[in-house]
Amino acid sequence: MNPLDVVGVLLVAVGLYGVLLKRNLLKVVTGIVLMSLGVAVLVVMAGVDGGEIGHVPQTVGLIAVAGGASVASLMVVTAVRLYDRYKTLDISEIRRLKG
Repeated sequence: MNPLDVVGVLLVAVGLYGVLLKRNLLKVVTGIVLMSLGVAVLVVMAGVDGGEIGHVPQTVGLIAVAGGASVASLMVVTAVRLYDRYKTLDISEIRRLKG
């Protein structure tokens, strides 16, 4: 197993931890970004053949990074708007304040 594969799996694991167990909305967004980057690393490393990376996995990895960045920016904007409205980033508090 390549060391970069381990890095990709660790990024996905840490991101999953942040998404499932954290209550702060910005930490959840950070977890999703980490998972996106981990998946991009794993996709690129899946295309390594004899020490060289193929063009298709490289392109798909770049698209995954760009897509993850755009999703992250939308989630940060949403988090800022929620903070403006509810004055908190705690997910359970926002859920309780319906309205």
